[in-house]
Parts: sequence; structure tokens; C-alpha cells
Amino acid sequence: APEAPPDGDGDAPSAPAGVTMPAVRATSPERLARRVTVRVRSLGCGRIGTASGVAVGHRLLVTNRHVVAGADRIELNFWDGTAATARPTIVAVADDLALVRVSRRLPTVATVAEDDPTRGTRVFVVGFPNGGRQSLAWGDVVEYAALEQHPDASPVMRLSAPIVPGNSGGPVLDSSGAVVGVVFGIETATRQGLAVPASAVVDLLERQQDRGEPAPGCP
Repeated sequence: APEAPPDGDGDAPSAPAGVTMPAVRATSPERLARRVTVRVRSLGCGRIGTASGVAVGHRLLVTNRHVVAGADRIELNFWDGTAATARPTIVAVADDLALVRVSRRLPTVATVAEDDPTRGTRVFVVGFPNGGRQSLAWGDVVEYAALEQHPDASPVMRLSAPIVPGNSGGPVLDSSGAVVGVVFGIETATRQGLAVPASAVVDLLERQQDRGEPAPGCP
């Protein structure tokens, strides 16, 4: 997937004489999305897995249930080059979601949308494909579909945005920068990305004290 241009946090280029350079928006949705998206390394079960996550609280991160399954240690890397560790808190009962508690305070936190996006909504995904550099790609919400093997799970979003291994756990965002879903996989038959909708994330956040279960062990 093509990568978005750099954030522009460095020194701005000098403008030629008589030319006014446009100001860089420090709060653009793309920039904020990059700052709340985290690389997740899960160590356990004799393997090392690399995925993504999104900050939803100053010490809380959402990622996928399958990312933290059997993890003895979770390591995080942030947009500014800093790092931290985390531990699983709870996972959703039916959806592929997990909350992890971070060892340090996160300065930038995402807004989770109250409503799920409709079909045709323009969205973008941010993550760390194949554990490499952070990337951003645009697409659309194609449709919602039920998971036949998980009848109790929320209907999932099919996305036209390109998804590859390593994007799992990363956010799906609308044009305002609000999180409208969390990527969890690719549908083999269509090659479309799959994401858990924001309503399931809100449900997990609201019920973290009385719903959910400990992170699962090795698959």
C-alpha cells in the first residue's frame, strides 16, 4: 500500500521570495492517527508476533484477541521512537478484541466513534504491515457481514483498503480521524480486509469491569 507523506515534524522548507507556503495542520486526522497507532510485539508460545494497536485511553490500548493470545510479554513501539511494555487486561467474549494496559502514560488518545460507519463511507487504515514501517491506506466500507463460525460476534466490516499481515489490531478511521473499527484479518475468498466495528470497541470499554475474560493461552 502506498505510504502517506511524512508527518512534517522536522524543519519546514524555506519559501522562495514572494511565495507564501501553506501552514502544516498539526491536528490533521492523518497525523493524529499516526500518533495513536502503535506497533505491538507479542512474545509467547515459542513465537514472536508483530501487529498493531490503537490508544483509546492514556494507559489503555485496543488490539486483537488473537494478537495477545498466549503472550508472556507485550512490547510497544510508538511514532516518536519511544517504547513501553503492556499486559493484557481483558478480551471480548465474542469479538476479536483485547484491551491491554500500558506501562506508561500515552500522551495522544484516539476518539472512538459512537456510531458505526455506513456502507460506502470513506475510511483509512493505519498499521505496521509485516512489522515494517507505519503505513496509511484509504478505502471504503464495502458492506457488513456475519461471521458464520462465530454467530455471537458483531457483524464485521468488509473494507476495500489494502490489508496485509501486521495490520491486525490497527485502527480504521473516518475522515474526521475518529476510530470506526479495528482491523483483524483478511477474507480469503475476496481478499478484502475485515474489521470489528466501533460499537464493539465501545462495548468492551464500557463493560471492562463486568464483562470479558482473561487473555487466552496458547492456541
